[in-house]
Amino acid sequence: MTRRTPDRPTDVASPDFVPDGDKPLYRQVYETLREAIARGEWPEQTAMPTEGELGLRFGVSRITVRHALQLLELEGYIRKQKARNAIVLARRPQTRFGWQIDSIEDIIAATGDATLTLLSYREEVSAAAAELLDVPPDTRLHCLRSLLQRAGKTFARSIIYFHPRIGSRLKREDFDDVIVFRVMQRELNVRLRDVKHTIRAELANADDAHSLDIAERDPILSTQLVYRSEQGDVVEVAFTRYPAQQYTLTYSLSTPTQRT
Repeated sequence: MTRRTPDRPTDVASPDFVPDGDKPLYRQVYETLREAIARGEWPEQTAMPTEGELGLRFGVSRITVRHALQLLELEGYIRKQKARNAIVLARRPQTRFGWQIDSIEDIIAATGDATLTLLSYREEVSAAAAELLDVPPDTRLHCLRSLLQRAGKTFARSIIYFHPRIGSRLKREDFDDVIVFRVMQRELNVRLRDVKHTIRAELANADDAHSLDIAERDPILSTQLVYRSEQGDVVEVAFTRYPAQQYTLTYSLSTPTQRT
């Protein structure tokens, strides 16, 4: 049985990496790697060590390294490659928010050090959400409205609808995690089978303009996440809206092996 690399310092950890209990571990790894790239430890257009090698270097798990690399990619320092080492792109890139999504873990990592500011949790009617949740269009659905922020600045607004069987069992004070589907898992023991991600290009409405400090009809990147439980039921539908000029979304796609 393969042993999982522990999420704590080990005898093989880099001597210049001293974990600080006040910060998430993946964030500390990210900052250390960012500094290493900035001083040229890995020149531009060269490959970094593998996730496993970096895990040994810092004495942390691969998932912690993966989250740290996710942040580096979001800021333009590296380009991740499926089943290959990440490539260094720049020592001091221009910061831009973005996502690299290959798994649910990547959705978690993309949130990074964001914080959630709750605006309301109440019953609302949404025909679009009701259709996705497979309930009548006039059903009153529990809706969580919130803002996502980094360093005190709002970068997205979120509108999340829950199936009546789920929303009626949750309270506003339950939402203390920026990853909202983890609240369902913790409070109601809901387990997810899959998440369907849809992206649309739209124009900002009045609520977007007010919350995101942009003008009405500015371009918006609108994402829709549909969460399905292990039983196959849609339990949550999340709509998130970002200013398009400061956001990117990246997918990794594999191509079939060609025979010669």
